Amino acid sequence: MAITKNFNRQELLVAHVDIKLADLTSGVAAAAIDLPPNAVVTGGEVVTAEAFNSAASDVLDVGDAGSASRYLNDGNVHAAGRVALVPTGFSGSGNPVTVTWTSGGGTPTAGKLRLALQYYIAGRATSTLG
Repeated sequence: MAITKNFNRQELLVAHVDIKLADLTSGVAAAAIDLPPNAVVTGGEVVTAEAFNSAASDVLDVGDAGSASRYLNDGNVHAAGRVALVPTGFSGSGNPVTVTWTSGGGTPTAGKLRLALQYYIAGRATSTLG
């Protein structure tokens, strides 16, 4: 049997949010980006612009209600830099993407990051080929 080709096409969509230390509570998931139903994350990153300054370490999980670390497990935000997300092929049901920051102790006073996601919506078409 021959493959039935799909001539529908769509652009990747990008969503981002800036997050600062005051927006987070250690160990508590916070809704960061709303995605539509059937969204499939294909890439993304956490860019730490200002290092989180807990006593020992600072890590960030990125996930959703089904798995708190679906896209990133223990990404280092204790230093400025970039951490790539790990796309899983998961097609969401419209739940928000969450971030969970875990402090390494002490009383942190600084921290800023940007979470960016690239995704497409399964079943959507914005143009056709052919």
